[in-house]
Amino acid sequence: MKKLRNNKFVFESVGKIGLLFMSILFFGCNKFTDLQPQNVTAKSNYFSSATELSDALTGVYGILASTNVYGDVMWNAYSAATDESYYTNTNATGPQLMNFTSSDPTIASTWTQLYSGINRANIVLENINRPVMDSTARSVIKGQALFLRAYYYFLLVSNWGDVPMRLNSTSSPDSVSFPRTDAKIVYNQIVNDMTLADSLVQTATYYGFGGRVSKTTVEGILARVCLYRAGFPFTDDHSTWFAQSLFWSNKVINSSIHSLNPSYSQIFINHCQGIYDIKESMWEVEFYGTGNGNPYPQTGAVGVLNGIYCTDLILGVSFARISTQAKLFNSFVDNTSLTSRDTRRDWAIAPYSLKTTNGVTTRVPWNINSIYNRNDAKWRREYEAGNNKQKNYSIINFPLLRFADVLLMKAEAENEVNNGPTSAAYTCINQIRRRAFGFPLNTANAVSDIPAGLDYTSFQQKVYEERFRELCFEALRRNDLIRWGIYIPTMKALANLVSTTASAGFQSAALAANNIQQKNVLFPIPINEMSLNPAIGQQNVGW
Repeated sequence: MKKLRNNKFVFESVGKIGLLFMSILFFGCNKFTDLQPQNVTAKSNYFSSATELSDALTGVYGILASTNVYGDVMWNAYSAATDESYYTNTNATGPQLMNFTSSDPTIASTWTQLYSGINRANIVLENINRPVMDSTARSVIKGQALFLRAYYYFLLVSNWGDVPMRLNSTSSPDSVSFPRTDAKIVYNQIVNDMTLADSLVQTATYYGFGGRVSKTTVEGILARVCLYRAGFPFTDDHSTWFAQSLFWSNKVINSSIHSLNPSYSQIFINHCQGIYDIKESMWEVEFYGTGNGNPYPQTGAVGVLNGIYCTDLILGVSFARISTQAKLFNSFVDNTSLTSRDTRRDWAIAPYSLKTTNGVTTRVPWNINSIYNRNDAKWRREYEAGNNKQKNYSIINFPLLRFADVLLMKAEAENEVNNGPTSAAYTCINQIRRRAFGFPLNTANAVSDIPAGLDYTSFQQKVYEERFRELCFEALRRNDLIRWGIYIPTMKALANLVSTTASAGFQSAALAANNIQQKNVLFPIPINEMSLNPAIGQQNVGW
């Protein structure tokens, strides 16, 4: 349950589905893609009403909030090893430090969860016509299920490459062995499903909150999907896919539903307080409850595993596993002059530490030269809604799509399609920069705006840099670097930078960069899947 700006409550029945759907359609599996319902008779008697179909759809959504997807690892373990951040627990083993193998349990669990979400979506789609219900409501559920299935495949194919593709639910113990599908085919299916979903789901204004997939959510994610397909490791059809990305980003912009929040910091304060701003924050993973006996909890770890280090239970405990790289900190315009102050730096990156002495917590500003000490600070638990903050859980939402991202995707695609920036591309990137400096969005300003007259390569670099600053810590950087084909060299250069800029106590900021190898552009197929699925084929290169 999340409280909205207008004091209305929206009940998301993930807890209900956790009790009902898990008991009726419990997914027991011996291998990650073997998602055989153990009570097929119960399944056949389910979906007799619109309510049951809607509850089943909520179960498909629930995968997003699981610990091994966006409840934790997507923005934590999988995103720490980039040039924007580093993992502070040097005793850890896993993708966050690039010291893992194909038997890594985190990798295996994410694989399992995504296929569970796909199977749940398949079950919904196979039973979509069973209940007697309003035809529009039925179409909306179908569109959301199609989109979520496609989104889970997008997470799989962008992180593992060729993956098994199942468009039907697992209904037989014998149906447990199937090969990997070429990534190009998977991407085509993703686009087809999402395109159909776009014609079925409701608008963002209909919902009024970001926890459900809307038309412009579908279109914005399609713009992202097409950018990924246009990039590494693919060597064909670049122009076609960039043009498609431009088409979908234009659909979002031309809807006139979305716009930038004038305040960068307010975007993330809203996430902490359960306030929905559909203009900027287009799609969010929702979290609620205490995770401690509260009915129907769906808690996450946003602000707990990241955030500013804090031991104060009232303010909100944070273990601060993610800290900033000097490269990110120094990419912002120097804040010493108020006429050239990029406000994003001191919100995204902690400008202070939290010290608790004798039960009193105070802010202690960091010295300007103390950079590697600073934590990811976008989601600060001191703003978290409620008076019963839990030590290990939070109810802070996590953004999956912001309008700022759509503007940057359009700017990138405009540059690619036209072999150089257009006026529209400049408008998109400059609106984001003007917001960052506190200037009016639609008025040119020499302090914030990027130089006119840039060629293709120079403007491309500006897009790269702006995505680095605007979207840091939002689980996008790793895949951006990979699709641009620069992940490995960027991390190798980072290792050299840390060695020359970090003191002896912070050389650990380069652990992941020192460990990284070419094989790390893809995750390994989990070792259990390789051993139990005889049709899976070869392991990813290097694993």
